[in-house]
Amino acid sequence: MYYRPAKAVAADVIPFYEDGEYRLFYLKDYRDVENHGEGCPWHLLTTRNFVDFTDRGEVISRGTETDQDLYVFTGSVFKDNGKYYIFYTGHNPHLRQRGLPEQAVMLAESDDCYHWKKVKDFIFFAPKEYEKHDFRDPFVYKDEKSGQYKMLLAGRLRDGLPDRRGCTLRATSQDLRHWTVEDKLFYSPHAYFTHECPDLFRIGDWWYLVFSEFTDKVCTRYRMSKSPEGPWTTPVVDTFDNRSFYAAKTAGDGDKRYIFGWNPIRYGEKDYAPWQWGGTVVVHEIVQNPDGTLSVKCPDNVKKQYGTAIAVEENAAFGKVTGKGGEYGIGENGVFSAVLLNSMPENCRIEMKFKADTDKDFGLTLRMNGDFTQGYYIKFEPMYNRLCVDRTQRPTGDTQYMVESERYCPLNKGEWHVVTVIAEGSVLEVYVDDKVAMSARMFDYTQGRLGIYSADGKIDTKDIKIYAK
Repeated sequence: MYYRPAKAVAADVIPFYEDGEYRLFYLKDYRDVENHGEGCPWHLLTTRNFVDFTDRGEVISRGTETDQDLYVFTGSVFKDNGKYYIFYTGHNPHLRQRGLPEQAVMLAESDDCYHWKKVKDFIFFAPKEYEKHDFRDPFVYKDEKSGQYKMLLAGRLRDGLPDRRGCTLRATSQDLRHWTVEDKLFYSPHAYFTHECPDLFRIGDWWYLVFSEFTDKVCTRYRMSKSPEGPWTTPVVDTFDNRSFYAAKTAGDGDKRYIFGWNPIRYGEKDYAPWQWGGTVVVHEIVQNPDGTLSVKCPDNVKKQYGTAIAVEENAAFGKVTGKGGEYGIGENGVFSAVLLNSMPENCRIEMKFKADTDKDFGLTLRMNGDFTQGYYIKFEPMYNRLCVDRTQRPTGDTQYMVESERYCPLNKGEWHVVTVIAEGSVLEVYVDDKVAMSARMFDYTQGRLGIYSADGKIDTKDIKIYAK
C-alpha cells in the first residue's frame, strides 16, 4: 500500500490531480550505478484511492553525463489551454567541475499527461544575483488577478551566513517560455540553506507556502498568509511530520487536499544506520483547523484497506494491570506495568483510545518479545509534549529515542485520545487524534507482540482494535 518501486526507491513526489485520478510523478533512484547507470528519471504512478497503484513507467528520461538533466529532479505539472507542461530541474554535478551551472529549469510537454517530450530549446538559469548551482524545483501556477504565469523556485542568496542564504524566488512570464525573476524576494527568512520543493495552495481564506529544509530538522514546513503575496506567518507547529517524511508536495480534488512525501530507507535497511535519499511513498490528508493552521490525518481509504478485525487476546501481564478485553487500567506510581497482546501481523492497523494520569512515558509496544528485550515502543512523553519511537537494545546506550523519529504532541491529562498505527513491512505510520502524524521505520525486528505499557503512573485504555488486510 505504501508504494516503493521494485529494486529502486521513490524520491520526491510531484502530484497532479485530474478527472478523479491522482498522477504521482516521482523521481526514481535505482541506487545501482553499475547496472543502471548514473542519473535519475521521472516515473508516473497513478491512483484513485491511495491503495491501488499503477506504475506507468518512465515519462521523462535522464540525460547523459554531458547533458544538463543527467538527474531529472523536482518540478511541477501545469495544465493550460488543454496542454500539459512539466517544468523540472536539470541537475548535473559534473557540470560544476567545468565551471557551468549545476542546475537549471527545463521543460517537457504533453497532450495527454502520460506521454512527454522534452523541449530542447528551453533552459532557464539562475540570474547572476543568486548562486548558480542552487536554482531548482520550479512550481508553476497562474495568478488569478493578473493572468500572469508565476514560478516559485528554490534559490540561494550570494551573500550572508552560509547555511542561511536559502530563499524562495518567484519568476513571471506571459507565455510560459520567457521567464524573469522578480527583483523582490518572495520569501527570505535567513533561516535555512535552501527552501526545497516549494508549493503554494489555498484553502478558504488562507494561502499556504510549503517547502522542505535540511538545515535544522530535515522536514517539510509551511507558512500561512491571507494573501498569495504574503507576508508569511510561521505557525507554532509548522511541520506536517518528522524526519521520515520529506520533500512533500500537495494536490487536491477541490474538496480534500493531500500531501505526498517519502519515508526514507536507512543504509543496509538497519535501525540506527544513516538515512538515505528516497524510499517509500506516503500520503497524509491535510486538515485545516479553525484558526487556519494545518494538521494531517490518515486518509480514509488507507484505513479501510485494513478491514479484517482480529480478536484481541491477552498473553501476559507485568506490574499492575486491571481489566480485560481491551479495557485496561495499567500502571501505578513508581512501577513499570504492561500487558502483551496478540502477535502482530506484518501488515496491520491498530487503533486504541487512551487517557493518562501521568507525566511519565507510556504507550504501545510493537513486535515485542516476551521479556521486553527485542521490540519497538511508541512513546507518549507528556513531560516533553512529545510522541516518539524507541526500541530495545540501543546501540549507543545513551539515545533517549530513535533520533528524529519524534513529534510535538501535547495531551490533555484525564481526557480520551485516539491513536492509530499502521505497520506495513518496515514502514510505520502513527496518527493521534487526526491531528498529529509521525512516520518511522522498523527494520531489525519483524515479529513480536502488540502491547500497552506505562513506565510510571496510571493510564486507561479502551476500544483496542487490530485489523489485517
